[in-house]
Amino acid sequence: MLGALRRRKDLWRFVSEFCRAAEGAGGSSYLVGGIVRDLIEGRPGKDVDLMVTGIGFDALGEIVRTLPQKQLGIRRVVAAGKQFAVYKVSTSWSGEDIDVALARTELSTGPGHRQFTVRTEGIDARDDAGRRDFTINSLMFSFRTSGNRVTGEVIDFFGGMEDLRRKRIRGVGNPQDRIREDPLRMLRAIRQKNERPGYVIEKKTWQAIRREARGLIGTISGERLVGELAKSLAANPKGTVSDLYRAGILPVLIPETPDRGFCPLSRMKKRYDLLERSLGRPLPETLLFANLLVDVAEDESRHLVRPEGPFGRNAFRLPRTNARARLLHLPRVRKVVQMLEDLSRLSHFRMLRNPHARIEAIFGRWENQDPLHALYEATQKAASRKSEDFRPMLAKAAKSKPLLSGDDILALGIPAGPQVESILERVREATLTGAVSGREEAERLAAFLYGDERLSALLHRGRGQKSRKRESKSPTKAK
Repeated sequence: MLGALRRRKDLWRFVSEFCRAAEGAGGSSYLVGGIVRDLIEGRPGKDVDLMVTGIGFDALGEIVRTLPQKQLGIRRVVAAGKQFAVYKVSTSWSGEDIDVALARTELSTGPGHRQFTVRTEGIDARDDAGRRDFTINSLMFSFRTSGNRVTGEVIDFFGGMEDLRRKRIRGVGNPQDRIREDPLRMLRAIRQKNERPGYVIEKKTWQAIRREARGLIGTISGERLVGELAKSLAANPKGTVSDLYRAGILPVLIPETPDRGFCPLSRMKKRYDLLERSLGRPLPETLLFANLLVDVAEDESRHLVRPEGPFGRNAFRLPRTNARARLLHLPRVRKVVQMLEDLSRLSHFRMLRNPHARIEAIFGRWENQDPLHALYEATQKAASRKSEDFRPMLAKAAKSKPLLSGDDILALGIPAGPQVESILERVREATLTGAVSGREEAERLAAFLYGDERLSALLHRGRGQKSRKRESKSPTKAK
């Protein structure tokens, strides 16, 4: 592990300088958190967390601020708050801040990890390791200095090395206590399992998750919850939803998911599988979250279908699906809901008014049309329904320019209003189906659709006069 640190020259230079300064002030330095686990596993590691024992917060701040900034590429040092005893160090060579903190314990005093008491006085490395979530994250690397030389060793208080060897995610101490301290750890366990192929959640930890899920999942803030969910889905969507379902978390997050005699989980997993075959991994975030709500959207749209049809431009608005997406605090929630509403329109496209023009408009609002195509096809196949290939229709539409614009409609004497958009759509439908083949026919159709017979007749008469003038000017053919 020391070799892996030394190969990251900028980081090693910073750590060496910091450790010598901390030891000179009577402190002991440790590399802590996920980076220790990652470096042991041979992964690059992302977040750099340093911990110090044996000195106070002010002394720690003095050490960090007096490091040679230019030599170490330090841009700024900010105290994250005395309660947490953390300094954040921004550098020119790392995209993430380096956290430099005192060893501490945290006592939860409110639901959802929103209120807690932090203690730093008299806290040693073991106490700090004991507040961590899982044993593999409680590993530390203890630094020692001898002159200009910096060495160290891995410190393992809770069997994290053995759990790494066995590819096991296990709570530190009593896993139920760790989950109650911060319920987000339920999702974090599932995320870390799905980020690491071959890993399992240890039996007692899994039992604690299942026991606490229904009661505690609602206490987690939406932003924290969806952050873990996004990372886990990106790493392994099928594994993530399987674990969420088995833990009893998915039915709490999305209680509207219908169960019509066959498991909604199997449909969801089948769609993820088809999406990954079509688009590869990782899937776009909007698509990952949209697929979670496909069954909710389909159930809602099924209740919107009316026998009288067809449906207009604003058909298949999904307020119930929209409400659930917002309750989950999904990122880019408008895009997620738009995708689900467009999916419903595609699934019922034969019931749409002006279907060719509507299909063109639906796909036209997406800069990248592939995710919507893929979701539609995956949804149809997962439900054992035949899918429609819209690509030939879209390719034909791409070669056929609109015959009229909104300005053209107004120039005909049709007043501005919602009828303009409706007329344009119907003219476009006639163009795409071949019922209208030129501008003159399009204008006559627009006038007819507006309901002004006089305007339609005038246009027809005017076009006829122009045609006769052209014929009179043409040379007479020899008999």
